[in-house]
Amino acid sequence: MTGMADRLTIGELLTLRIVTPHELQAVIDSFLANPQPGWWEITDGISIDILTAVNAHPHVRAWMSQAGATLAAHELAIRTVILSAKPV
Repeated sequence: MTGMADRLTIGELLTLRIVTPHELQAVIDSFLANPQPGWWEITDGISIDILTAVNAHPHVRAWMSQAGATLAAHELAIRTVILSAKPV
C-alpha cells in the first residue's frame, strides 16, 4: 500500500474506494473541530499533515483566514486540500 499511496492523491484513493467518503468526512470534521498540527490518519496506513497542506496552498490559506467565512467554506477548503494531497 505504501507504494500506491506515494503515487496517488487522496482523491484518487477515494475514487478507488481505498478511502471511503465516511473516512474523508470524519477527518474533515475532526480537523475543523480541533485544527492541530501533525499527521491525521484518514484510514489504516494513510495519513496527511492537513495544516501543512493548507499552508502550502496560498489560496486555501487566504480562504480559511477570511473574516466571516462560513463553516461550509472552511469545510470545502479543507476537503480540497485533502483530496489533492498525497498521503504517507
